[in-house]
Amino acid sequence: MGGWGRYFLNITPSGKVLPCHAAETLPGLQFPTVAEASLSEIWYHSSAFEHFRGTAWMAEPCRSCERREIDWGGCRCQAFALTADPTRTDPVCALSPDHGLLGGVRREAEEAAPDFVYRQHSNLALPLPGPLVLQSG
Repeated sequence: MGGWGRYFLNITPSGKVLPCHAAETLPGLQFPTVAEASLSEIWYHSSAFEHFRGTAWMAEPCRSCERREIDWGGCRCQAFALTADPTRTDPVCALSPDHGLLGGVRREAEEAAPDFVYRQHSNLALPLPGPLVLQSG
């Protein structure tokens, strides 16, 4: 993604402005809407966009890594999804202390998917509507 809030933004149908499509999953961040501020104001000055922008927020091993201004610490949303902490080094990085988590994720992804269970009309609590009838006049 090229770093948090460095190249693009997403605007949700409700007008919320996000630095990436999954940013709303991160706890503690308030993302403004286009009704509250201009895109320029949000991009340059909102605390949510500034939170993980740059390198000042990084802990080790990212802080001293020679790639810190290339991969920007990896994906904050992925780090949160896998470690429950958006400030941790992205587990995809070989230097991450959480890199071992990927083995379990890979094994889970390779498991056979359970059989799909189709909904049956007989299981519905409400009756299905009848055919649509158009009336003129």
